[in-house]
Amino acid sequence: MQQIRVHRVNSKFAVLAYLLALASRAFALGRVARPEVRRACDSPKPFPKLLTLIAKALNIRRNCTAFARINPSETTSMALGFFPLAFAMFAVGATATPLPAQQPPTPNPFRTTQTDSRNDAQAAVSESRYADVIQLDKLPSHSEPPVVTALSVSPSGELIAAAGDDHAIRLVALKTGKTLSTLSGHLGWVQCVEFSPNGKRLASCGHDGTLRIWSIDETPKVLFEKSVGHALFSLAFLNDDQIYAVGFSNKIYHWNAMAGEMVVDHACECRDVRAIACSPDGALVAYGGRDGVLRIRHVNDSNDSLPSHTSKPGESKPGESKPGESKTGESKTSESKTGEWKAPLHFDRIRSIQFSQDGRQITSVGEDRRIVHYDVLKRTAVGQTEVVGGKLMGLCQLETNLFAIAGSDNSIRIFSDIDRRVLVKLVGHDGSVGVLKRTSKLIISGSFDTTIRLWDIDRAISSSDTQGRYVHPIAAQFEDSGAGDLVK
Repeated sequence: MQQIRVHRVNSKFAVLAYLLALASRAFALGRVARPEVRRACDSPKPFPKLLTLIAKALNIRRNCTAFARINPSETTSMALGFFPLAFAMFAVGATATPLPAQQPPTPNPFRTTQTDSRNDAQAAVSESRYADVIQLDKLPSHSEPPVVTALSVSPSGELIAAAGDDHAIRLVALKTGKTLSTLSGHLGWVQCVEFSPNGKRLASCGHDGTLRIWSIDETPKVLFEKSVGHALFSLAFLNDDQIYAVGFSNKIYHWNAMAGEMVVDHACECRDVRAIACSPDGALVAYGGRDGVLRIRHVNDSNDSLPSHTSKPGESKPGESKPGESKTGESKTSESKTGEWKAPLHFDRIRSIQFSQDGRQITSVGEDRRIVHYDVLKRTAVGQTEVVGGKLMGLCQLETNLFAIAGSDNSIRIFSDIDRRVLVKLVGHDGSVGVLKRTSKLIISGSFDTTIRLWDIDRAISSSDTQGRYVHPIAAQFEDSGAGDLVK
C-alpha cells in the first residue's frame, strides 16, 4: 500500500501547512485501504494487524527521522501533533462512505483482433479475479521492498518475473500475487528480465554487467552467466536459443545456446545503448540509446547492401528541426558500411523499442517525451507525437493502433495511433513508471514506488472521468507527485 513521506520544509507556517497536507493524504490512504482494514478487522487477532497496517501507512520510522531534520528541537512535539491527527484522518477515511463504484466497461471501439500467439495463450487464463496491486516481499537483509524496473510475463500468462534495486528476481503467480521463487546471484540493480518464447528460460541483466540465463522449472537454476566490463541495460530473445544484450557500451552482445557462449556481435557508434528489440520473424534487430538514433540490422545478412531512403518529414514549426532533419528539410535514413541503417528519431535518449506483430513498424519512446513510429519497409518515420508529461520510459503495444506509454510523471497513458492522441491517463502510481508489460486484458506496470499494478484495459478506456483520467482501484490519490510536493 502507499505510504506518507515527509519532505523538508522550513518555517513554522510551512510546517503547519505541511501537517495539514499530510493529514489529508492520510484520509485518502484510509479510503483506498478500506479493504485491507476490513480484512484486518475480520482476522482472529485484529488489533496487531491494524497497528501494523496503520504504522506502514503513516511510515512512522521514516517520518520521525524527517521531522528531526526539519526542526530537531521540536521533533517530539511535531511527531505528537502529526501522528494522532494522521491516525484520526486515516480512521475516518477507512470508515467513510465508500468510493463510488466504477461502471461496467462498455464496448471499446479501438480494440482490434489480436494476432500475437503469446496473447492467445494468455487469454486462456482467467483474469477476472487478479490482485490490483502486487508488492514484492522484501529480502531479509533489506528494510524495504525493491523498486520495480524489470518485468516480464510468461507466454502462458500465469507467471511474471519482477526485479529491481535489491538485486533479486522474483517469480510471481499473476493470479494470486504470491512470490513462488526468488532468484539470487546478481550483484547490482537488475534492469531487464525476459522469458524465452517457449517459456522454459528466463534471461536477466543489470548493473553488475552480467547476463544470466535461468531454467524455469520446479527448481530454477542458472544455466549460463557471463560478465562484461560495464552495466547491461536491456536484452531481447531472437528465438528460444539466441539473445542480444546491450548496455553502457557501444558493443552489441550475442548469446547462442548451441555455442554456449556470449560474444560481441558487432559495435555501433553509440556508447550508451538502453533499448533493444528483435522482429517477430527473427530477421531484424533494432536498438537505440543516448544519441536518439534508431539502428537496425539484418540478423543474418548484416553486410548486404541496403539502399538508403529519403522521405519528407512531418511539418515542423518555423526555425524548428526534427531529429534527423537535414539542411534541405528532408529526413534521411543513412546506412553504414556494416549494413546497419540508422534513423535519427529522438532528441534525447531512447528508452524503449517495440516491433509491431507483422514486423513492418517499430515504435520507440524516449526522454524527449516523444513516441515515434518508424516504417521499416519505407525506412522513414511515419508519425511522431510529443506527449505532455514526464520523460517516457515504458512502452507496450496493446493493439494494432493502441499503445501504453509511461514515464517519470508517475502516470500511464493509452495512446491512439489513429488520431495520435492520448485516450486516457491512468493514475495510481506514486513514483516513476519504468516498465510496462501486458496480457490479453491487462496492462502490468512496475514503478519506483515499489508496486506492480494491474490495469484492466477495457475498463480504463471506457470508465475514464471527464478529465480523461482513470484512477486505479487502489490509488495514491495524488497525480504526478507525492503529497509533500503540495507544500514547498
